[in-house]
Amino acid sequence: MPIPFPDVVELPSGLKLETLFTAPTETLSSGSSGLSKKLAVCLHPWSRLGGNMHDPVLASIVRPLVQEGHFHVLRYNSRGVRRSSGWASFTGFQEAEDLKEFVNYAIEALGSVKEVAIIGYSNGSLPASLHPVLPEPIRTSHILISYPVGPRAFLTLFNSGVYQCRLQELLQQPRAHILLQYGDQDEFTGITSYERWLEQLNSAAQTASGSLDGVLGPPIGGAFRQVRVNGASHFWSGSAGRKMVQEIISFLREA
Repeated sequence: MPIPFPDVVELPSGLKLETLFTAPTETLSSGSSGLSKKLAVCLHPWSRLGGNMHDPVLASIVRPLVQEGHFHVLRYNSRGVRRSSGWASFTGFQEAEDLKEFVNYAIEALGSVKEVAIIGYSNGSLPASLHPVLPEPIRTSHILISYPVGPRAFLTLFNSGVYQCRLQELLQQPRAHILLQYGDQDEFTGITSYERWLEQLNSAAQTASGSLDGVLGPPIGGAFRQVRVNGASHFWSGSAGRKMVQEIISFLREA
């Protein structure tokens, strides 16, 4: 029997979020609620430009996460999108609070969760980056795809500095596992902007770890990986998209 997840989840705050749940085959066939589980929660691009949980980039990672990573995958429409209630905020802060509440709901609903991956694409990576590392024994990974450095101030009502500080604080958490993926042909953030931004993040990671090799710079006990994909646009089509998916699966296996 499949683990039940309603199409619309009502959170304790009263907010309703439309969801799409995909479970590994072994879970569906066994029907066991006592097995240790891995959960991936995916956040879509900016809703004001039509972003929703059916985004093709997010859709492309679901099957590999389920079949190769054995994750239970939850996609959801953020507040104000389609059947989800509420209204989109201008800063993204409320969406970050919604995410925390939704993750807690999902962990309780699944039961026996040992690992959580927070996966944000484009604007979805902004609230994803604000999600804290969960308490032990749950392992937490943050995967930020095409983080919108260029338009970040516009997307967050000029709260870009808050997001930068929070991400740097996340990097310094001893149990953080963070993957950043970006393309050198991104239409919204130029490669020079990405390189300057990564220098700042590397400095924050180095402050925590005392050492950094520029590719894999671990906070104490954690991991910080940056992957630049040459030829990749913001929309990850063709071989660039396949490379992106491969990097996610590899990172989660090693995290």
